[in-house]
Amino acid sequence: MWLLETESLALEEVDEPSSVEYAILSHTWEEDEVTFRDISDLDRARQKAGFSKIAKTCELARERGLRYAWVDTCCIDKSSSAELSEAINSMFAWYESSTVCFAFLSDLPPLESPNRPSDRKPGLPYSQEDFGSCRWFTRGWTLQELIAPAHVEFYNSKWELFTRKSECTSVLSRITSIAVSVLDSPSNLRQVPVAVKMSWAASRETKRIEDRAYSLLGIFDIHMPLLYGERHKSFRRLQEEIARESNDLSLFAWTSQSNDEVHDNNFQLFRGIFARSPTEFRGCSRMRKSLVQRSNPEFSLCNRGVMLKDRFQKGTKDDYIMDLRVFNGFSSIGISLVHTANGFVRSTPWSLDTLVTGVFMDHVLSICVLKDVTRQEDLGLLRLRHKSFHVDFNLPKPLKLERVEPNPEHLWDRLCSTFINNRPHILYVANLRLSIRGPVEVFRSAFPLNIVILHGVHVDEVPHVTLDQDQSSAEAPDRNVNTIKPWDVANLFADHVDWKRYHEEKSAGKHSNGGSPNREVCFIDKHGSTVTVTKFSVELETHNLDGGITTYRVILSGAVKELTFLDAVRRAPSYFFQPHSYSGESTVL
Repeated sequence: MWLLETESLALEEVDEPSSVEYAILSHTWEEDEVTFRDISDLDRARQKAGFSKIAKTCELARERGLRYAWVDTCCIDKSSSAELSEAINSMFAWYESSTVCFAFLSDLPPLESPNRPSDRKPGLPYSQEDFGSCRWFTRGWTLQELIAPAHVEFYNSKWELFTRKSECTSVLSRITSIAVSVLDSPSNLRQVPVAVKMSWAASRETKRIEDRAYSLLGIFDIHMPLLYGERHKSFRRLQEEIARESNDLSLFAWTSQSNDEVHDNNFQLFRGIFARSPTEFRGCSRMRKSLVQRSNPEFSLCNRGVMLKDRFQKGTKDDYIMDLRVFNGFSSIGISLVHTANGFVRSTPWSLDTLVTGVFMDHVLSICVLKDVTRQEDLGLLRLRHKSFHVDFNLPKPLKLERVEPNPEHLWDRLCSTFINNRPHILYVANLRLSIRGPVEVFRSAFPLNIVILHGVHVDEVPHVTLDQDQSSAEAPDRNVNTIKPWDVANLFADHVDWKRYHEEKSAGKHSNGGSPNREVCFIDKHGSTVTVTKFSVELETHNLDGGITTYRVILSGAVKELTFLDAVRRAPSYFFQPHSYSGESTVL
């Protein structure tokens, strides 16, 4: 660390800053500042407008008996990238270790009735509006310069001391939204949610885009290399480093601009897990951690995004609601995620979701949320909704869905029961192997079903959906009426009969003679003098949405009927020849 000797204004290098006492300056940069190179030639340095700030800082330090002072314009050798990186990564610690910090507000007019320092009364002689409108409160770097030092003295444009941080913490808190407890002691930063700390910088600007991230390193106790030229990627790198150090989910509580706020083509329906600037945390200043809450899940970074395991809530738009474990007012906050072929992405990123207390999925999901989604990728994700297949399971009360085995599994959204079509313009085949079970006293075993979805290459081609028994299952294949030839009816209810069966083509679901796709399957269970007939059927609906998007809904329904033994045998042929017109008096279980 380079320090100015306050008598000679010569630079001295100090290996351990905490071993010496020094004053430090906080200010906003102007034109014609004195650089590290300039300060070695005082005659040249005095010709620059910025020299007066350096001279005054050293004068005030001498008055307090301090041998050293630090001013960022001339105490960092910016020609050395290594030294610049070290300085920026150490900046918070340097301000925190200072004996006193002089905050110079160059645009704050002088006092109308200036007092001698000995006559000054504690408090703020300016209105909150005048004080808060100073440029010093809008700059990115001055955020840590307000929080880190224990002692801050405020000076106006005439270098008149008008207040101290300790005298006006309530006013400073109202101006900056920083909690008084943090202004009193920076050690309390650890208790503040990440999103709240980000919100303090939401309206602050820096000359270089990268510095919006680099100026926050100390606030989050993060160290990382500087890469000027990476622009907005610096802020994503900061968030990634925070994610490595903390499992505070409020890191993901940002909101983008809505469609009404965006006046160009940058509006997106889908985004990645990370924000693009501190501005997107502008609505987070009042968030707080819950005193009684579910423990935060552990998460990790991978090359694609953030991997995490958690229980989610089901949203109203075929989405997952992720609990961020923070409250905004009295509401528990979450974000909406949707499943895509490439991973999960943030949906409706311009809003946060309110969680329903206690309503979470029974099982834990392991997901990967992508780091970022570009505008071009956003349009592609919207197209991926095109020709997706949502499956509804409308089963009668005695029956329950026991198991679902999708193929291909990576395109199946388990929460929303939807097959995502990642290739909407080429051949698409998917199938669901299902196991449906009812009361054991009525049904001998589970019902093994197989739904096949087939979509062709032509835009106007109607997709096919077929239903048959899952032939690979060992669950009582002799109960499927659709696979029994009519001449086997006499043996239908025999105790031990090896029926001769035929099978439909597995992938297309059509008979070998080119008949229509099968969409009904019947099963028979005999118990005592009665027989239970269970029929499953599948239907396909088409839904045309805005933007030329077409989605499909596959509806699996079931019916359970109880018949006498003789009535079942008498009606059995109708199951084979007229499966769609099966009817008769029955009792629905």
